[in-house]
Amino acid sequence: MLYKLCLFLVQSLVDDPAAVRIDRIETEKVDIFFIHANPDDRGRLLGKKGRTIGAIRTFLEGVAVPLDREVVVELLT
Repeated sequence: MLYKLCLFLVQSLVDDPAAVRIDRIETEKVDIFFIHANPDDRGRLLGKKGRTIGAIRTFLEGVAVPLDREVVVELLT
């Protein structure tokens, strides 16, 4: 569920949603997402002073709390 939500959020923000790829490492309590996108979309995902990627992290962490999970999101381009 968290993976699909992360993919939806990221694809909604970029100009080239087909180029988005998210690698996931799932452990017992932690989901780690590595976001790969077109380098031209890096600025869109980061936002001013990292606010957009920060908002994505905060949102996913909020969704993960009732599921008793933790989320780590890293942007790789």
